Amino acid sequence: MKHFKFVLFLLVALALVLAACGSPATEPVLPVEPAESGEPAAPAATEAPAVDPNAPVKGGTVIVGTPQEPGTLNPLLAAGTIDDVVGAFIVEGLVGIDGDGNYVPVLAESLPTVSDDGLVLTYALKKGLKWSNGDDFVCTDVQITLEAILSDLSGASTSGYGDIESIECADDHTAVVTMLDVYAPYLRLFSYLVPRAAGELDKMDGWEYNRAPIGTGPWVVKEWQAGDTITLVPNPYYREEGKPYLDSVILKILPSREVGIQLLGTGEITTLWDLTEADFATIESMEGVDWAGTLYGSGENELLLFNLGATDGSAPADPAAAPHPILSDLRVRQAIQYAIDKQLLADTLLYGNVKIGTTVLPTGPFACPQPASEFSPDKAKALLDEAGWVAAADGIRAKDGLRMSLKISTTTGNQLREQTEQVLIEMLREVGIELVIDNMPSDMLFASWGSDGARKKGRYDILLYTTGAGIDPDSHLFSNYHSARIPSEGNDGNGNNFSRYINADVDQWIDDAAFNPNQDERHDLYCKVADQLNKDLPRVFLYERLILSGYRDNLQNFRVSPGFADFTIDSQNWWLKK
Repeated sequence: MKHFKFVLFLLVALALVLAACGSPATEPVLPVEPAESGEPAAPAATEAPAVDPNAPVKGGTVIVGTPQEPGTLNPLLAAGTIDDVVGAFIVEGLVGIDGDGNYVPVLAESLPTVSDDGLVLTYALKKGLKWSNGDDFVCTDVQITLEAILSDLSGASTSGYGDIESIECADDHTAVVTMLDVYAPYLRLFSYLVPRAAGELDKMDGWEYNRAPIGTGPWVVKEWQAGDTITLVPNPYYREEGKPYLDSVILKILPSREVGIQLLGTGEITTLWDLTEADFATIESMEGVDWAGTLYGSGENELLLFNLGATDGSAPADPAAAPHPILSDLRVRQAIQYAIDKQLLADTLLYGNVKIGTTVLPTGPFACPQPASEFSPDKAKALLDEAGWVAAADGIRAKDGLRMSLKISTTTGNQLREQTEQVLIEMLREVGIELVIDNMPSDMLFASWGSDGARKKGRYDILLYTTGAGIDPDSHLFSNYHSARIPSEGNDGNGNNFSRYINADVDQWIDDAAFNPNQDERHDLYCKVADQLNKDLPRVFLYERLILSGYRDNLQNFRVSPGFADFTIDSQNWWLKK
């Protein structure tokens, strides 16, 4: 595995060459001399057209294995990465991100034009497109998407959308978006669209669309068997004639990633979503199996997320009103980080294939490097002593009759995370902190506010999972660290600030960066945020995640987007080589 280390900062371009689909050339037919007998000449023999072995073949089914099941396919309600990954087979936007991490037009003819004052964005929409239900795609769908994002039941990030003054339809195919202020990351707006036929906004939580979206992408949902499969078939109105090439894509819900690796090896599934860095050796040893991904880092971190508020489900908007009895003390959070040997985690569980986590923004144009945290059990013990936590006879600390016992939760069926939990249990026990594993299925942990999601309602002590910023960090930082995005009764559970973290300076820096067109100044503001997060420690970054998926090598045109942790990019071009 050591030979993978040198590529940790390189983007691995694995897009296969899409072969030409035109008619193959034939040899020229030469004139034939008439027969001397005067009999009609025999027809000239011609060679059969050559068959291009790399030309796409129509038909077949790709089976995608995933150890997680989405809770919804509605991007307005999506709470986990798997929701977005599966939804992207169906739902598209005006703008997307290509396989090289660049913003590109999708349902727009081009990227939006911007007025001189930066306040007006004009999108020229592609003509002649239809939604999968046969409705015409027109400008009013952009207007409705904005209404849906800002509606009461939506859980989508409102960053940027809340600063739109109006959307005017100059005609059916021209959307003119007027901003209240300059919004620097404007290219990330309208990365998905919701049609007017989705349903009434005040009934969003009961839409049929949530499990069978009406989209413009290459696929539509034919059937969703809970806990088993989601079957996708071609969208009959897809804009690229003759595509997708496949007859169907089946999402197979698996009990674990490890089961998925076995099925990938036997060919019972075609591709497996979300491999870990620890799976390199196994995948490389399999005949007929390859992997696709980015090895320079995904911008995401495997992390510990601390709950600073009450864990009884009351979900306080201000954790000071109902503080966590243990984790609300910064000294405790600092002690936990001191007690964790991140390098040991990376070396033993991930074969040294990752960099240890140091910052909320590890890669990309807005990367903000931060010093690595120190591993020092002695400093951890000193901080806990200072905070009044005294070791009992069994070594676990207590204070005012409260045992220093914390639950750690992640998704069930993830062997690497379960191993990580076991290692963390031993590391924290060394300084007198007890960790108790309390894992749950992804559809429970990542469920929406309306579905009583444990993460949304704050029913946990410490979470272990992956998240991070994309090409532009605005949305991620706003949704995850701004005090306005603490899920609570007052905002219908909107936002991903699950730590219930509040810092007025961080709020201001995030707000200022969103409306500053100077990219260098934005970068400086984001680095202030990164620095402050490392001081306040609402989360501990364990290691930087890579984006990896395994696939059978007869699957052609399979690639992973570095701008979004999925492999659904260009699925209309997938085909199976015989």
